[in-house]
Amino acid sequence: MKFKIPYPPTKAGKSQWAKEYGLNAYWSGKHWAKRKADAEYWHFLVHEELRKQGVKPRLVKNPVSITFRWNDRLDLSNHAAMAKMIEDAVKGWIIQDDSRQWVHEIHHLWHEENYIEVEIKERKGR
Repeated sequence: MKFKIPYPPTKAGKSQWAKEYGLNAYWSGKHWAKRKADAEYWHFLVHEELRKQGVKPRLVKNPVSITFRWNDRLDLSNHAAMAKMIEDAVKGWIIQDDSRQWVHEIHHLWHEENYIEVEIKERKGR
């Protein structure tokens, strides 16, 4: 199962978005209230894209592998905060939980598209 999260349409918007939600913003001590607002924003954004793309809530029955494909100027590992908020947003929609029982691996890759691609593959068996 795949879905897309579009980047902001302008170069400046994309740059600001990366600065706002990259791991460095959190590492530098972002206030808890702003982190909470960020998580709410990402949950809304992911749910809205899932609805737009016709992904109905359906919990998988087996553990998953999640692959994120990015195309921005952040270092690959700098996407950890965004990936965490996306992963949290699909809890209860696609995955049962984000514990090690349900998420067995996460991959971060590059691609050349102007959106974040999230691919969730159900693994057979526990």
